[in-house]
Amino acid sequence: MTYEEAIVYLESFINYERKTQYHYKTAFKLERMDKFLSNLADPERGMQVIHVAGTKGKGSTACFIASILKEMGFRVGLYTSPHLLDFRERIRILDTRNIAEEKAPFPGMILKNDFADILESIRPQIEFFRKSFQNFGNLSFFEILTGLALVYFKEKNVDFVVLETGLGGRFDATNAVSSSVSVITPVSYDHEHILGNTLSEIAFEKAGIIKSTNKRTDDGFSVCVAAIQNKETGEVIKRRAKAEGAVVFELERDFCFKRLEGDLFGQEFFYQGLNNDPYFLKTRMLGLHQLTNASLAIAACEALSLFGTKVNSESVSKGIWSAFWPGRLEIVRTKPFIILDGAHNGDSAGRLARFLEKEFKGFKKRLIFGSSEDKDLKGIISQLDHVADRIILTRADNPRAADPDKSLLPYFSKNIPAVTHSVEEALDLLNKELGQDEVAVITGSLFVVGEARNLWRRF
Repeated sequence: MTYEEAIVYLESFINYERKTQYHYKTAFKLERMDKFLSNLADPERGMQVIHVAGTKGKGSTACFIASILKEMGFRVGLYTSPHLLDFRERIRILDTRNIAEEKAPFPGMILKNDFADILESIRPQIEFFRKSFQNFGNLSFFEILTGLALVYFKEKNVDFVVLETGLGGRFDATNAVSSSVSVITPVSYDHEHILGNTLSEIAFEKAGIIKSTNKRTDDGFSVCVAAIQNKETGEVIKRRAKAEGAVVFELERDFCFKRLEGDLFGQEFFYQGLNNDPYFLKTRMLGLHQLTNASLAIAACEALSLFGTKVNSESVSKGIWSAFWPGRLEIVRTKPFIILDGAHNGDSAGRLARFLEKEFKGFKKRLIFGSSEDKDLKGIISQLDHVADRIILTRADNPRAADPDKSLLPYFSKNIPAVTHSVEEALDLLNKELGQDEVAVITGSLFVVGEARNLWRRF
């Protein structure tokens, strides 16, 4: 099986990343994933896992965690989604032997041959499952990919695995794995038609990664690290933790940070952690929210001391500085400024708007915007409409993409956007209009950002 044949085979299974209408609780069945992993000889067994869920900052937080652990000398498996440019970004191994790749956007990606070989090796189990266990329902694209990643990590003898949930948490395929530390990033509105219409309902799904089967400390509790939440979502997380016998370490109560200074190329901050150890740190990631993500990551690594792994200050410092997550307030050019940011819900769009107003005051701002149909289009656009001088609407090459004319245009009040029907067309139009003293932001769906990242070098 070649890599190209492997992708074709994998994509023959239902892919909920490319669908907008389905019933979450019917489509996602954790018992199906449990049985699939059992057929694969339980590759996750014995793994040290840090599991990350939430609405905002999951990928960045997972990246920070993996980077810190790598700097501690561990070999770390990192599983994230979706990808921006290359499908293999989702499955990576980070260790000190990746030095030659450190400047690559996604170092340590699974090799094409490895991907194809492992999929071919587990294909009999996939087909056997499909034919013999129809009462579980058909395996999905994401479930197979998750199983493949875990088999790969086991074969490569990783020391730790950092798993980012795909959607929600409670029924997500990654939740078939027991974790040492679970991490919940800020919870806000997103995927309401799937996860629920209230923050309580959404938080309940995210908090599902806190479970009684997670690894226990010598004192008999499991461990969760959580970002600051509003009262509603915070109570849901605390109730889940109590019911499942977990202790929750909360930002601003058990650990904290303070931004010191920063510019368009990085920021410095103070962090005080679970052991009251003070750190003065620098990160290349931009935006105050990335300091939240970095702090969650440090706390998650500190919490590993409850299982015998102690973090050291040098590894934290190096890990936070070397961590990089493309497509999140990423400045890919400075003359003129071109920024990529996957602002996929109202809160993320609001953060982007505040960043632009603060850091680019006086600049003429142009936005390329496209989103998935199932997002809070009104909420996202209301945050971006007032901050841009010129907006170009577009759509990604994805079935979930919102139609620019029918779905996006009606929500704009201040601007009358230009409408394009591909990211390439939008970039061509931007290229004709953009002045050297302006700033252009390509935002919305990560699918739009990924396509743009692959094309922007033509400027």
